[in-house]
Amino acid sequence: MSRILSLFLTMSIFAGCSQLPCKPPSYYSPDPAAPYTVEEVRVVTKNGYQLAGTLTLPINFPRPFPAVVLITGSHPQNRDMVGSIKDPIGRYRPFRQIADALSSRGIAVLRMDDRGVGCSEGGDIANATIPERADDIKAGIRYLKNRNEVDAERIGLLGLSEGANIGPMIAASDPSIRAVVMMAPTASNGYKIEEYQRRLMIDERSDLTDAQKKRVLEKSMRGLDDALARGEGGPWFRSYLAYMPLPTAKKVSCPALILHGDKDAHVPVEHSQLLEKVMRSSGNDNVTLIIFKDHNHLFLEDPNGNISGYADLLQHTNQLSENVLSTITEWLSLHLSAK
Repeated sequence: MSRILSLFLTMSIFAGCSQLPCKPPSYYSPDPAAPYTVEEVRVVTKNGYQLAGTLTLPINFPRPFPAVVLITGSHPQNRDMVGSIKDPIGRYRPFRQIADALSSRGIAVLRMDDRGVGCSEGGDIANATIPERADDIKAGIRYLKNRNEVDAERIGLLGLSEGANIGPMIAASDPSIRAVVMMAPTASNGYKIEEYQRRLMIDERSDLTDAQKKRVLEKSMRGLDDALARGEGGPWFRSYLAYMPLPTAKKVSCPALILHGDKDAHVPVEHSQLLEKVMRSSGNDNVTLIIFKDHNHLFLEDPNGNISGYADLLQHTNQLSENVLSTITEWLSLHLSAK
């Protein structure tokens, strides 16, 4: 169970080094009939290390293209947002599907291996804070703005889970960002998310009474508090526990699309509802919230969303929900269109 959970939101204060291998460019090649080309790229960060990525460029659409940078969630993941090479998890490559859909509609897409993951340099991602992860994405934006094929005034961001918090962090301070898509974002700090996730997993245990479940949760959170007091936990985990998304969300003025599954067992759907309310009350009148019925945190169709059921679910599907995919494509096509 814990291996699957770590695909998006870790429940351990220790985020280990990635075991994901550096895949050859051919691994990210599309179907020969795809209406776009694929280029292996290297993005140089402000600290001088290189992030490996794939840039998809449309065919038969007018240049310069609008473009989107994809932002992975927490824990080490490659450019397809895969956090494990083992089946069935390794079969689910949501960012590959999103890139395919967007570039088939005339939008260039940059997706990158996390720092220290796959073919990227930069050391252990566990040593990078959330703002430092945002700096890596900013490097990707600078890269796109220097590509002749890309319209520098039509760049958007799409992030899932922690990536859905990094997108607004960048958009709030960069007026050139045209639109941001937030998939399963959080509205509280990571400490509250940890407590929520642990409670849900304990609640799945049928061998415990309600009173026992309460005591187990209290003991689990005390263990976390004690570990932090001893100085344990890396830079990323501590920044995750502390980061408050709402003050940043209030500063986002560009169009925003917030997506959430109503069966999300990682982040309560109420977080997206609160984000929409806060962003609108702060003056952004172009905020859209869509909640997908019977969808989990992975944006797979799932009637219950239980984390313990991911392994079985991924044995039967490796496709991002078509409803989610079409929603993303239509919204970005509209908001990144030439004025």
